[in-house]
Amino acid sequence: MEPTWEGRSVADWQSDWKVPLLEIHETLTSTNSRARDLLREGGSSLTTVIAQAQTEGRGRDGNYWYSPKGMGLWMSFILRHSIHDSPNLVSTLAGIAVIDAIDSVSDTLKPGIKWPNDIEINGKKVGGILCETCGRESVVVGIGLNVRQEQGDFPDVLTGRATSIGMTSGQVLSLGELAGSILSHCRGLLEPLPVVLPVELIEKLEKRSTLIGMKVSLASSQEGSVIGFSPLGAMLVMVEGRLRHINSTSAIRSYTEIPKG
Repeated sequence: MEPTWEGRSVADWQSDWKVPLLEIHETLTSTNSRARDLLREGGSSLTTVIAQAQTEGRGRDGNYWYSPKGMGLWMSFILRHSIHDSPNLVSTLAGIAVIDAIDSVSDTLKPGIKWPNDIEINGKKVGGILCETCGRESVVVGIGLNVRQEQGDFPDVLTGRATSIGMTSGQVLSLGELAGSILSHCRGLLEPLPVVLPVELIEKLEKRSTLIGMKVSLASSQEGSVIGFSPLGAMLVMVEGRLRHINSTSAIRSYTEIPKG
């Protein structure tokens, strides 16, 4: 583990963020994997793990998450007693917390949420959230944010699809300040986990969603349009005059913009 990070001691960051344990590593296979180990060892809620680089970072559906050293914020934290019947509540609230945190450190970006767990700026992916349940009542929340990459830093497969906070804002952000803001906003929204999303958070989610108004093709071969989100974090799709609650991306085949005019 590293004794210092971003010019300060890890102990100082831990004190500032008010987390029970903070580990910062030069390299990990995955911060989620390390957080799961700490959870099994009895780690408390908001125990946090950060890596300067990940060699086996995970995204949704088992996809590889590109995590080069010093280029982004690769972090995970533990939530205990945070599982309700809705599979999307934690990731939805974490997504709102991340865009609130980005807003707090940069007033130029206005990131959006691509349900259920992607963060986008100008239609390109800048971050993602991976929530993994552990046992009956606990979850590890993994957050990856591209912060310092320039265009040439992305592999060819991500060219035109990914961006970074630095590329879009022209700012050089402190990873420590960003991590602290994310943890603060997550604490406010996830501790304790609400049973349902409050009306004001549903409105915020709909305002910052990149999918509202999009045409969606479902795996069932039906088509509809995205109109909003439920109090349990499901995406609401109007299909042939009937409202469908979509709880998983496996139910979705593709999205298409609806022509205006």
